[in-house]
Amino acid sequence: MDTLKIDTSQNIDIEQPIASIGERIAAALLDMLFIISYLLVLSFIYQGLHSKVLIFIGLLPVVLYSIASEMAMNGQSWGKKILKIKVVKMDGTPTTFSSYFLRWVLRLVEILVMFGSLATITIILNRKGQRLGDIAANTSVIRLPNKSLRETIYTQIPENYRVVYPEVSRLTTNDIYIIKEVVELIKSRNKTIRAITIAQTAHEAIEQKLNIKVPQKTEAFFQTLLHDYNFINSRI
Repeated sequence: MDTLKIDTSQNIDIEQPIASIGERIAAALLDMLFIISYLLVLSFIYQGLHSKVLIFIGLLPVVLYSIASEMAMNGQSWGKKILKIKVVKMDGTPTTFSSYFLRWVLRLVEILVMFGSLATITIILNRKGQRLGDIAANTSVIRLPNKSLRETIYTQIPENYRVVYPEVSRLTTNDIYIIKEVVELIKSRNKTIRAITIAQTAHEAIEQKLNIKVPQKTEAFFQTLLHDYNFINSRI
């Protein structure tokens, strides 16, 4: 399975499984099925009408389906949502309108004009799950984990727990996800020099972000942060 290394703002690499060409084609076919269903309903409603303005308005959702759905559903169209794949930025930052727009514009060339062949060839050669629209927008399409993000970052809190680092409220969900990944990396049996370097880099980055200096080792520090985060958010 091909994986994608996402360089986060904390200078930590997160590996995500790249959506296969088959998954992307299947998602595109599902989207096409939804569009065809919409057009059938539209043709029934517009039967006998000859207003060019109404026809134009009715066809707008078809043209804008890709960009509108991905913006509304955080990188997913309905087809992508069913297949559990998603558009993400290569640097781990939130995907912006400009990125979605670039993907949408070049999609018209790659898929509609070239019948999908250009997009398929580019994805195969690129090896990062990117078609031309993704390369221009600095995005890719990944396969989502079976567990939800909330389940992924959840950790059991000891009874009568007291928060040690209230500064944890400054961290984002993505920060906590990174912390959980680093803890699992530290606990793994095949601990390499690269894993130790990643853990140390993450430790320093989180200390800097929270503007604190802690005596704890990385695993203990991060485990405490996970407890603090889950405890605070369980009370919201």
